[in-house]
Amino acid sequence: MFAARYDPTGSKNISTQEKKEILLKKLKNKKNIQQNDEIIPEKDHDGDIQMENEDNEIAEETNNKRKREEIGSDSEDYSSDSSNSESESDLDSDSDSKSNSQQIQEDDSINIKNAHKSVLTRFQKVMKKQPLVNGQDEEIEEQNIEPIEVKDVAPLPQLQLPRDKQLYSQIHKNQNLDWLTKPAYYDSTTTKPFIEFKPKIEDIILKNLKNEFKIENAFSVQITLIEELLKDLKRNKLDPTPRGDYLINAATGSGKTLSYLIPIVQQLLTNGNKIKDLGLSAIIILPTKPLVQQVYSDLLKLTKGTDINIMALKSGGDLSINEENKRLKSNLINILITTPGRLVEHLNLNSINLQNLRFLVVDEADRLLNQNFQDWCDLLMNKIENNDNNDTFNNDIDKLFKLRCIKLVLSATLTTNSEKLTHLRLFKPRLVIVNSDNQQELYQLPKSLNEKVIRITEKLSYYKPLILLNLFKWIDKFDNKYNNFGIIFTKSNESTIRLNKLLNELNKSFGLNNKIDCINSMMNNQERNKILKNFDETGGILICTDLLSRGINLTSIKFVINYDLPTSTKEYVHRIGRTARAGNSGNAITLCYGEGEFKWFKKVVYSGKQINRNNKEITDIKFVKDKNDINNEGKEKDNNNDNSDIFELNLSDSDKEIYEKCLKDL
Repeated sequence: MFAARYDPTGSKNISTQEKKEILLKKLKNKKNIQQNDEIIPEKDHDGDIQMENEDNEIAEETNNKRKREEIGSDSEDYSSDSSNSESESDLDSDSDSKSNSQQIQEDDSINIKNAHKSVLTRFQKVMKKQPLVNGQDEEIEEQNIEPIEVKDVAPLPQLQLPRDKQLYSQIHKNQNLDWLTKPAYYDSTTTKPFIEFKPKIEDIILKNLKNEFKIENAFSVQITLIEELLKDLKRNKLDPTPRGDYLINAATGSGKTLSYLIPIVQQLLTNGNKIKDLGLSAIIILPTKPLVQQVYSDLLKLTKGTDINIMALKSGGDLSINEENKRLKSNLINILITTPGRLVEHLNLNSINLQNLRFLVVDEADRLLNQNFQDWCDLLMNKIENNDNNDTFNNDIDKLFKLRCIKLVLSATLTTNSEKLTHLRLFKPRLVIVNSDNQQELYQLPKSLNEKVIRITEKLSYYKPLILLNLFKWIDKFDNKYNNFGIIFTKSNESTIRLNKLLNELNKSFGLNNKIDCINSMMNNQERNKILKNFDETGGILICTDLLSRGINLTSIKFVINYDLPTSTKEYVHRIGRTARAGNSGNAITLCYGEGEFKWFKKVVYSGKQINRNNKEITDIKFVKDKNDINNEGKEKDNNNDNSDIFELNLSDSDKEIYEKCLKDL
C-alpha cells in the first residue's frame, strides 16, 4: 500500500493530489452524515412528528455511505494494480483516475443534496408561514390597490337656496316700512272743513277749535287720521273686532297733535257713561318736558267746557311723585300725558290702572325708541297685555268683549328700524304717509320752506359769533331780514349759555338793539315757558339746543339758523321744521366752515334721497369778505345774469379788536 502511494519519481503527482482531495471530501461527508443523524425531529405547526420522512432520509444516507466505501476500496485496488503493471502507460492511468474522480464528485453532490433535503424542506415551510418582506409586501399592495382618481380641491357644489320675496336682508328692511305693511300715501295739500267730517265731530270740539285755536279747516294728516279713527270707534259700538294700529309719518307743522287729540276727546264725550266713571282712557308719551307742557296746554283748550280730567306727569313739576300717585289711584284721570321716565316710576308703583285704556299715543316715536328709558316700552306692553289676558277669565260679559287698545305712532321722521318697532308689538298696523305728489321719501318738508347754506372759509371760524352777528343785519334778495322771530340751534347747553352772553356783549359794544335769549334743559319749566311765551308774543332771537327741535309749535318763527351742524338727517329735518308751520313761509340757513363741514352737510342732507323737498333745491349763498371780492362778484353777476344771494362780510381791524375785548370780558 505504501509503495503504491509513494512515487519517488514524481510521475504520478497529479493523481496523488486528486486522491487527497477525494479523501478530504469523504471526511467532510462523514461529518455531515453524523450531524444529520444527531438532528432532533421538529414538530410541525400541528404538533405531529415527521417520523416517516426522517426514516427514509436515514436509509438513503446509509446506502450512500456504502457506495462511497465500495468506491474507495476499488480505487485502492486499482491504484495497487496499476503500480505493479508495467504494460499500462501513464496516460491511461491518468485518464482512469480523472474519470473516477469526476464520478466521485457527482456522487458527492447528489449525496449533499440528499443530506440537506430535509433541512431545505423545513426551511421552505417556515418561510411560507413568515410575512413577506416590507419591500415585497408594499409591491404586492401597490399592485392590488386600485388607482385613486385625483380631483381638484374646489368646494363641493351646494344646493341653490329657494327664491322667496320675503327673504329680505336687515339692511333692506331698514330702508323703508314695506316689510311691515303697505303704505298709504296722501297728498299734503288736501284741506277740508272740520264741520264736514263724517262721522260728525262734536259741537263743543268744533267750538273750541274755532275760538281757542283759530282754525276751521283741517290739514291732510288730520283728515286722514281723524276720519279713520272716528269710523273705527263707531264700528266698535256694535262689533268689538279690533281694527288695527296706526303709523303716521307727516311733515313737521302738519297738525299731527290735533289729529290724535280730537278722536280721544270725541271717544270720551260719546261713550254714553259719565266721564268720571270711565277711568284712564288714553296715555300720551312724549320725549321732552316742554313738549309735555305744550300738549297739555292744547288739551286744556280742546276740552274747555267739558268734564274731562287731564294730568301731566313730569319731574320738577308742581306735584311730587307721591301726590301724583294719589291722584292716579283715585281713578279720576281720563287722559295722562307723560315722559317715559316718569311713566316707568308710576308703573313700578302700580299706581296706573290700565283696565279701560283705549288709546296709547307715542309721539316723536323715533326719538323715544332710540332713547329707551329703563325699557319703558317693553314694561308698558307687558302691563297692557297682562291686563287684557287677566280680563278674559272674568265671567262678566262686558270683560269678555273688551275693546283692544289702539296704538298711534307718530313722527315726522318715523323710524324704519325693524328691531325697534317690534318693541311696540303692533297689531295689524296701517301706515299713513302724508307726502306731496305721492313721493317715496319718508321725510317730508313743508312746501313753504326755503333752505339755504353759506360756505365760509375755515380760517374765519375763530370769528364765528361775530359772523353770526353780521348775519342779523343781512337782507336777502327777497327782502327777508334775520334779526327777529328766529331760532339759533347749537350743539350743547354750555354753547347756548356762552353764545347768549357773548352776543349780548357784542350787541352793547356795537350799539345794536337785537333781543337775544336762550333756552336749555337746565332751566325749570316755569322759566322755560315764560321765555317761550315772551318770544312768541314780542319776537327776538332765541338760542337753544335740539331740545326745542321736537314738537314745539310756534307759528311765529320766521327763520332757523344752524349755528352748529346737526348730528343726523332726522335732526336736520326737525330743526328746520320749527319754521314754515301751518302753511306759513319760513327760511332755514346752515353755516358751514371749511370743506370738512360742507362735506358733512352734504352727507346729512343730500344722502340717500330721504328728504322730499317738493322739487326745490338748497340755495348756495355766495360769501365774500372784502370789497374787491364784492366788485368781482357783482361783475360776474351782471355777466351771467345770476340772481343768487351774496352775503357780505366786512370785518375791520376795529371790529376784531372789539371782539377780542368781549372775549376777554366773558
